[in-house]
Amino acid sequence: MNPTRRVLLTATALLALGVASCGKDDGRKPTFPVTGKVLLPNGKPAEHATVVFHPVGDSDPAAVRPRGKVGADGNFALTTYDGNDGAPAGEYRVTVELYLASARADEGPSNRLNPKYAKPGSSGLSATVAAGPTELKTIELKK
Repeated sequence: MNPTRRVLLTATALLALGVASCGKDDGRKPTFPVTGKVLLPNGKPAEHATVVFHPVGDSDPAAVRPRGKVGADGNFALTTYDGNDGAPAGEYRVTVELYLASARADEGPSNRLNPKYAKPGSSGLSATVAAGPTELKTIELKK
């Protein structure tokens, strides 16, 4: 086989492989931008809290659980796969935890919120993510 033909065959094979991989399904569900706000019982922003969305009806331990970190102004944006990409459309139970370091050196961080907010079954918080940008109503935590 002459060298030119070999190069053309190799290039064609690589191109075909590249085209085949472009249509490959990576298993990711489509995501949509989701933003919200979390306030503490005293009305102040829940800065540093973590918000987690648990899909309703999906008990698979490998199910995606979009999450966000609450900023100084109380706002958060959800991430599922890549930074602030949002969440798949659907119904969710929501949990909120706020782990902060203890003043004592011999104690680790502890959740500063009512423990009911740490479990999807007891938080009392839910949300619906639309198939498009979603701005959630403010989550106002109670004692």
